[in-house]
Amino acid sequence: METDLNILKGNLTAYQISEAIGISIEEAADLLEQRITVESLDEENQEKLKQLEAVLFD
Repeated sequence: METDLNILKGNLTAYQISEAIGISIEEAADLLEQRITVESLDEENQEKLKQLEAVLFD
């Protein structure tokens, strides 16, 4: 999966990401601050993140 996602470059807040894909705010903040990687999410949440990216930036 592409980890250089636009939505992880500060376009959305941790709250917005957490609400959109169903992860905790802390986990979303960790993604934004690169403390965890997209690949560390389960497959379902990776797919939701990918779909959100496509809707917002394609």
